[in-house]
Amino acid sequence: MNNVHRMIDANVNRAAEGLRVLEDVARFHLNDATLSEHCKQYRHTIRHAFPNCMLHRDTRADVGTTISTKEEQHRSSLHDIVIASSNRCCEALRVIEEGVKLEASSVSIQDLRYAIYDTSQQLLRKLGSTKPSQWRLCFVCTASECVLPWKDTIVQAISSGCDCIQVREKSMSTTELIEHVNQVIEVVSGKAAVIVNDRIDVMLATNATGVHLGLDDMTTHDARTICSDQFVVGATVHSLEEAVQAANAGADYFGVGAMFKSSTKDSEVKGIELLNEIHDAYPHIPLLAIGGITPENCGELYAACECGVAVSNAIAKSQTPSATAFELLNGVSIDL
Repeated sequence: MNNVHRMIDANVNRAAEGLRVLEDVARFHLNDATLSEHCKQYRHTIRHAFPNCMLHRDTRADVGTTISTKEEQHRSSLHDIVIASSNRCCEALRVIEEGVKLEASSVSIQDLRYAIYDTSQQLLRKLGSTKPSQWRLCFVCTASECVLPWKDTIVQAISSGCDCIQVREKSMSTTELIEHVNQVIEVVSGKAAVIVNDRIDVMLATNATGVHLGLDDMTTHDARTICSDQFVVGATVHSLEEAVQAANAGADYFGVGAMFKSSTKDSEVKGIELLNEIHDAYPHIPLLAIGGITPENCGELYAACECGVAVSNAIAKSQTPSATAFELLNGVSIDL
């Protein structure tokens, strides 16, 4: 039996198995038909290139079938699964590439290996951050707009279940903003995520949970490249087309709006129809409905689809932020 053929057979299987995992992550988790199709094509290409390699298989004589490491037995996230499967696939292709040189074969493996590198990178980018980002209530906090001291407002909101604070300060210097975000992180004390609006540099300097980007800020693609999978990257979207672009660039969540007319921003009202459209297209990506949301209308959003809400004035202008946060979370208005 030709042992080079045995080596090629084993690695064809490794490559195909790795590609099948990548294909199913793209298919069932990301709902990405293009990436799924690419992985399937690569898998069929490698199988068809060596149609008779199974004839050289000798599993009983394979001394490596019982060898494993502790790392192989544990995965902490889908990111780990994609990385392990990609590495398995590309390492196997490298072995095949060397093996066919001994066979004077005309089969070219290098281009396929490079294509799989690119596809794996796209999968990882689209998986986004390893940190969860489906929040129920995000308070977009500008300190000067709070009728109570901003620290009291945040503490009260968190006490009722607000699980994300987005720091939105347009007039602070970089030094002031870094100091302010650090204060917010201290006040929050791990009870909620802290997202920095616009400023990825400030997010990195303070080790906040993540950054939220508008359409005029750094691109989601560039932010994802800088952040890797260690920080959350959120994107504001006003259409399905913008959601497609943000998803392909690796956004972890969408801020979708405006749902209702807002006194904070002069944004065109898109309404619940857009929220549903984006949810149907990307059911795995968390949504925060934004724009004009109050305790009186947020119930309409919860009835439409699974989403969280992001508010500014509703909490900032409240004399009782704890009660307001409770109302927003439960879609009810309470007469105090």
